[in-house]
Amino acid sequence: MLDVLQQFLAPLLGIAALAYCVLAVRVSRAGPRYANSMVSFLMFLFAGLIAGTALSYGATNANLHNVGSIFTYFSAGFIPIVFYIIYREYTVGSPSALVIAMLSIIPIATTALALTNSMHNILWTVIETDAGIRVSDVTEHYWYNRVYAPFVYGLIGFSAVALAGRLSSIAPAHRSTVLLLLVCGMLPFVIGIADTYLGWGPAGFPTGIVVLTLLWPFFAYLSVKARVYEFSPLAYQTLFNHVRDPIFVIDSEQRIICANHAAQELLGGKEKELIGRKLWEDFPAARATLEKARELDLTQTLRMDTENIYEVSVGPLTGPRGQNMGMVVVCRDVTERRKALSQLADSEHLIRTLIETSSNGILRFKRDDTDPLHGDGQGTLVGMPLEKLEQLDPERLLKHFAAEEQPSKQVSFETSAFGEEGDRWLRVVAEPVGEDFSVTLVDITQRKHNEDKMLADALRDPLTGILNRRGFEQEGVASLHHCSQGAVLYLDLNQFKSINDRFGHQAGDALLKAFGHRLGFCLRPEDTLGRLGGDEFAIILPGVSVEDGKRIAARLVETASEAYIIQGQEIKCTASVGIALIPKHGEELWHLLSVADQAMYDAKSISDEDAANDPAAYVDAATAS
Repeated sequence: MLDVLQQFLAPLLGIAALAYCVLAVRVSRAGPRYANSMVSFLMFLFAGLIAGTALSYGATNANLHNVGSIFTYFSAGFIPIVFYIIYREYTVGSPSALVIAMLSIIPIATTALALTNSMHNILWTVIETDAGIRVSDVTEHYWYNRVYAPFVYGLIGFSAVALAGRLSSIAPAHRSTVLLLLVCGMLPFVIGIADTYLGWGPAGFPTGIVVLTLLWPFFAYLSVKARVYEFSPLAYQTLFNHVRDPIFVIDSEQRIICANHAAQELLGGKEKELIGRKLWEDFPAARATLEKARELDLTQTLRMDTENIYEVSVGPLTGPRGQNMGMVVVCRDVTERRKALSQLADSEHLIRTLIETSSNGILRFKRDDTDPLHGDGQGTLVGMPLEKLEQLDPERLLKHFAAEEQPSKQVSFETSAFGEEGDRWLRVVAEPVGEDFSVTLVDITQRKHNEDKMLADALRDPLTGILNRRGFEQEGVASLHHCSQGAVLYLDLNQFKSINDRFGHQAGDALLKAFGHRLGFCLRPEDTLGRLGGDEFAIILPGVSVEDGKRIAARLVETASEAYIIQGQEIKCTASVGIALIPKHGEELWHLLSVADQAMYDAKSISDEDAANDPAAYVDAATAS
């Protein structure tokens, strides 16, 4: 039977190598978005190992055997390194580039020796006879016994033992899959060691490679069905179980993959019972919170039952390279805090009533111990110290009226008082009254709101809602004042005039609003965005490096150039950008804008097609020299 198998072994191994290549391509197309894309490299190396064996096993030509041996030594040498990286990705994080470079020394040296083996026969010896070729056993060579084999089997063994020891730090929903990957990855090498050094298998027969070939369905399941490349490191026990607040980790489908002890108590079940269930499936208000928080951090207060109120904080869970891996949900019991706030609100009810229902409120205080003498007729304010009336800025009043020489002048100031409906503004007018002093309260909340609205309207573009030229100058100058480095971007829409002429001014206005919204969505809170006029927009990016500024500019151009749906029609309109750097091109706002504007017009010589095909070259061209 073995003789029959040997006749068909080389073609079978060739098919298996092709199958592993297909699997590697499938994983590589999906993997870069996730934490462990190295799984695709592992599949490629398996394919190379099997292909090398297919060429060298039973070869009758020395050249064909040499080519197969080169593939085998190269693939087998780098498999331990990739396996080590995968172990690190699943547990403590990616190893440094220096560690990878040091580990690559032996595989690279071995590959070089394999390529030149015909000159020195360090790795294998091929003797041509009348009956064919005869190849020496690998264990007869010093480099294999003393360098290559200890490195390969040692690093794989270390990675396997370390991964097995850290399984508890991997999320329970993923442990069984990672364990299967560990077993499938180790089985061929364990059999290979037993075959090579203990002679368990038929002489010269590649038992380990055949086992690796037979394991293809398992690796296909792990890569395609279980998607093992999606898993990221999660210090489960340390991070979750020692936190008093309930914490859940859910995947992109809102299914629970981890829950700490407090979370299990909240839902009334063990973790193994909760894994796979959708979080708050029967709680519409909570599920709406989860939907809002898919990409943004969000905190919202929810009443879970008749007795408890929780503050639910939801944020995206990202991998080591910024991949979206799901969400983290933290619940904090704020029931007692809410009760305390309610009691405080009750104690302040009279002063709030005075402020909210009276045009003017009058209080009278004794100068010596600052106890009130007269309230508003209700009598409940009598005896309350001035220090407790925080809405009146008591420190300022006490400083004015506690002087040894009794002042006769009036003091007047504005102060804010926080209420359930938001901030309220008061004008406090205090003046001496005999041996005492009185305080008159005037509600100026509406006036303040009107002033704020007028100021906001004066600084905002009425069409897009973002800063107009005046507002951009005001905030931009303040931003640059504290900025030691950064970038200023100048953008416009390339086909805006033709779109206005073709679709009308209403469509043009809608396009400007959508363009401004897209720009704002891509920026940080500390960035400043303004519309300078027409289709011209400017952005200040404080604190960013040159490369970060270019990357942001490329993202803005790419986002702004996506198709718009305006009045039921798809409109395509690309954007141009110019970049000025701080402090390279200056520190004055309008000078930087002028530099960025000129850089934008210089970059317009690049066509939209060339800019889309090579964004990096376009952004370099759009950066002022």
